[in-house]
Amino acid sequence: MTDIIKTVQKQDPGSELIILYDLEYAEGSFAHFFKGLDDDLTEIQFRDSSGTVLTYVAIPIQAEGFDINSDGAYSRPEMTVANIESVFSDEIGGLDYQDLIGKRLTRRCTLKKYLVGESNDSGAGNAPVEFPRMVYVIDRLKSKNIISATFELAAPFDLAGIQLPRRTVVGGACTWQYKGFAQKRGGCTWQNLSQGGGTVYLNEFDEYIIPASTTFNPVGSSVTQNSYYSTSTTLNRVNADGTITSISANDYWQALQSQSSPVSSPSDSDNFNWRRVRVYETSFSGTVYTYKESRHNTNILDSGTLWRVKKTHVYGAESFQEGAFWTAGDKCGKRVNSCALRYRAKTGNAPVGGANVDQNNNHLRFGGFPGAQQR
Repeated sequence: MTDIIKTVQKQDPGSELIILYDLEYAEGSFAHFFKGLDDDLTEIQFRDSSGTVLTYVAIPIQAEGFDINSDGAYSRPEMTVANIESVFSDEIGGLDYQDLIGKRLTRRCTLKKYLVGESNDSGAGNAPVEFPRMVYVIDRLKSKNIISATFELAAPFDLAGIQLPRRTVVGGACTWQYKGFAQKRGGCTWQNLSQGGGTVYLNEFDEYIIPASTTFNPVGSSVTQNSYYSTSTTLNRVNADGTITSISANDYWQALQSQSSPVSSPSDSDNFNWRRVRVYETSFSGTVYTYKESRHNTNILDSGTLWRVKKTHVYGAESFQEGAFWTAGDKCGKRVNSCALRYRAKTGNAPVGGANVDQNNNHLRFGGFPGAQQR
């Protein structure tokens, strides 16, 4: 960079200034363009930091407002691109202009003589000679007409709604990505395994999902704490053709307290004596149904991952994936209770997949909620 600074300090640098733009329109995919040389739309080439040659396409561009001030508000440059619906759109993989909001744009400055093939080309495998790069984010589409579109740019740390520190604590709601720690996306370290070695699954409504093979007794003259029971109900099943059929089915419950005659009837409103649970299958054949109340939709455990059906269809040798037919069955409700039901679960005296909650042990993981203890 020292060489280029000495050159521009001369009365006649002997080479014109070239402005280049690198737009990351998708992860790992870039568009490289510049405004052209004296109305000549011939492509030019310049090297990246590793010396790899990049080709820059000439597109009519007008950009201004890249001033750097030592005080006051950060500049918000504007970039106007001509013929957005054809030439420029082809360079960004056919994306619509609205898809560019939030994308990163890098502005590079060099002299013509440092381009590939010119007199002072740095050479194959060598870093380019250029001024320090300026990185911006496309903040909004300021205007658009049949001739051009104008984008407003902002510094990455000067975007509306962005705060420093980047992560803020919201009372009563966890901000971590569920199970994201393994992918280096937050601090949620939950991986289904709870104290006692059993596997615990819950849905976004904080309902445990346990094996359908669990023994469910009818509610009689007495019930035993932590045992499982069933009651009869009627469900509205969605058929493959979209029609609705009322069918007889079961609701499933875990007794939270031992009771003898009279025994309270299980219900969602009685969370002192009962906890509703859902069930999952480990094998299935025939039609897998959905219901008007989606909480009743079939859950299937496949290779350690729980899936819930989204659309009634004939089940076959299909691959489970997030899409039109399946969604993850094990989801977090993002509440304090969602975290507690996982980390405070103990499975040593309950069926694998079922859980009893130990309110005295296992602190919630640090960072998810205000007041959680660091461990």
